[in-house]
Amino acid sequence: MEHRVRMRHLRHFQEIARHKSLTRAAEALNTVQPSLSRSLAELEAELGATLFLRSPQGMVLTAEGKEFLHTIEGPLAQIGDGIARLRGAPDRPVVRIALAPAITRLLAVAALKDFYTLFPDTHVVIEARMYFDAVNRLRDGGVDFAVGRLLDPSMLNGLSFQQLFSEPIVFAANKDHPLADRRDVTLDEVNQYRIIGPEQHAIIWNEINKFLVMNGRRGFDRVIESSSYEFARTFLRHSDSIACLSRSIVRPELESGEFVAIDTPVHDMMGAVGVTYRTGARMSAPARALLTLFFSKAAEIYT
Repeated sequence: MEHRVRMRHLRHFQEIARHKSLTRAAEALNTVQPSLSRSLAELEAELGATLFLRSPQGMVLTAEGKEFLHTIEGPLAQIGDGIARLRGAPDRPVVRIALAPAITRLLAVAALKDFYTLFPDTHVVIEARMYFDAVNRLRDGGVDFAVGRLLDPSMLNGLSFQQLFSEPIVFAANKDHPLADRRDVTLDEVNQYRIIGPEQHAIIWNEINKFLVMNGRRGFDRVIESSSYEFARTFLRHSDSIACLSRSIVRPELESGEFVAIDTPVHDMMGAVGVTYRTGARMSAPARALLTLFFSKAAEIYT
C-alpha cells in the first residue's frame, strides 16, 4: 500500500519536536504556523496516531511521537549527510558523548569497536564524567548524548531517557579477603572494613543509602570516596578494603576470580542504566549510529 508521508512531513514533525512550539518551528523552517499545523494533521492522519499533546509547556511528544522521532532521526540525518556530501566534501564529522565511569570499561569499548567499522573517519570525543555532570554538558549542547544511571525523573525536563539495562551495586573485595568465603555476610561485618565508594554526590549513593536505611544502618564508619575507579581497583588488590560500586566497574576482575562479590543481600541495589539525550534534538548519522550500537551491545553484554 502506498504511503503518503512526505519528507516535508518528517522535517516539520522533527522541528516541532525540537522547538516544542508550532510558532518557533515555523520560524525555523521559514514557513507559517497554519501550514505547519496542516502538515502535522496530515502526518497524524496518515499514521493513525496522535504525535503531540498541547500543554502549558508547549507541544509535548506522546509515547507514539517519541517512538516515531527515535525511528526517523537516524535516517533523516543520513539523508542530510548524503546531500551535504554530494554538494561538497563536508568537514570531518565529530561525535561527542559523556559517559559515566562505569560505562567506559565494557559497553563503550564494545560499541566503539563496531562503530569504527562503519564510520572510520569520524572523530569521537569521550568525556568520562559523573552522570550528573554529564547531563549538564548535555543541556549545554556540549555532547550528543550521555550514558549512565537514571537521574531523578524530575531533573529530566527537556531530556529523554531510554534504558539500556539494569545493574546491581556490589560489595567487592580481593579473593583473599577474610569475608571472601563467608555466606550471608551482614552489613555490620562489612562495616568492620574500610569501604571504597564513589564521590558522595554520585547517583549510586542514593541507592546505597536507601539500601542501608532499609537494613538498619545510617552509613559506613570508614569510607574512602574517589571518582577514580582505577584507584579503587588497585587499592582492593593491596588491602582488605571492600568496594561498594556498580558491578560493571569490577566485572572483569570478578569474572577472572581476582575479586569476589561479598555475599550480602544486595538485590535491592538495582538501578537503571541508559542513554539520555535532548528531546527532539537532531543527531548526525554517526551520532545516531553510535547510540544504536550502545543499545545492541548492551543487549549482548547484559543479558
